[in-house]
Amino acid sequence: MEPAELRSRRLFAQGLRGPVVGAERSGGVRSSRADATASPPPTTPEGVVARALAVQAQEYLPAQWGLAQRLPRSMRPDAAAVGGRIDEGAILRTHVLRPTWHFVVPADARWLLELSAPRVRQQMAGTIRKAGWDGEAGSRAVEVVAREVAGGHRTRGEIAEALVQAGLPKDGLLFVLLIAELELVAISGANVGAQRSYAAFDERVPAGPPRPREEALAELVERAVLTRGPATVRDLASWSGFTLRDVRAALVEASDRTGGRIERIDDPDETELWHDAAVAAAWSARDATDATADDDPARIDLLQGYDEYVMGHAMPRAYLQPPGIAAPIIPEFPLHAMLAGGTMIGRWAPVVQGRRATLRVVPWRAFARAERRSLDERLDEVAEFLGMPSEVEIEPVAPA
Repeated sequence: MEPAELRSRRLFAQGLRGPVVGAERSGGVRSSRADATASPPPTTPEGVVARALAVQAQEYLPAQWGLAQRLPRSMRPDAAAVGGRIDEGAILRTHVLRPTWHFVVPADARWLLELSAPRVRQQMAGTIRKAGWDGEAGSRAVEVVAREVAGGHRTRGEIAEALVQAGLPKDGLLFVLLIAELELVAISGANVGAQRSYAAFDERVPAGPPRPREEALAELVERAVLTRGPATVRDLASWSGFTLRDVRAALVEASDRTGGRIERIDDPDETELWHDAAVAAAWSARDATDATADDDPARIDLLQGYDEYVMGHAMPRAYLQPPGIAAPIIPEFPLHAMLAGGTMIGRWAPVVQGRRATLRVVPWRAFARAERRSLDERLDEVAEFLGMPSEVEIEPVAPA
């Protein structure tokens, strides 16, 4: 598969281009190639999260922009509105999968955590033990967290104080909270000013029967392929934190449960490349006008550094590589990923201080005229999302 086609199809599947083909999924819905027709794209930030299953969210504000930019501009919420949906619990933020911070919706939080918690515990066991929170100490600490959040939403500072009052250290608090998340005791609550808080898991996540591991894994990879494909087995293992063996077995099950919609591509350049056959058909059937809009090489995207277009795939992420740069690209905070036509051409960051923002742009090369127009449009969109006066700083391109 040519790199340009791979990029275009991933942008299309990700909701960063054109209308998205394939149902906005809420979990557990069987589909088939025969009934995989176009469906309305998400219209809310929680709809974007539900469709993607889990959205990496280490950097709180940029991650919210990552949700908003996947919505039509006419109905795109600003940062305050997205934050409000998080406060209300329509979107939850918790450690799941590899683990790292992710946005998930309540309907997916329980089964995703039940599926990934044993794997995360295995991966984090040494770190948790070194921090002193294994065994009895960890159990006592989680009991304190459970007691605190049962009385309402609590900030990290309040939970730390409760640990001290219980005769436990507050050092390593994040490990305590991680364990509480994995044990389905606590999950994100409403913000208290600029402070994050934790709520009782059962308050914010609906009850549901446990899912067989094989079924849950199949849904995990199915929804990942539908929103990140084409993807290799290694991509899916890197994104999910599960083993290659787990992913291969789950893909076979996902293909069966979707009537072949999840399909392996015979590609001599990529081993074990899988895609959504319905999206592939729609992508191929676009008329010339649609194709030009979707594949415009001058289209600039300002993504958060942990965007699923980036982190949904394994290193070295050759599809991001622009001409003349050979080293693998790791577009992580504090500078995020600036793309042109799906390849990285620099970095950017929204720097918020008080009630003003500076949109910092660090290009790796000069902009073509059409690229500069597109960049100005994206910067206007970011400023609109932030909802505050914003100025733009574009660094000069360093001499070659």
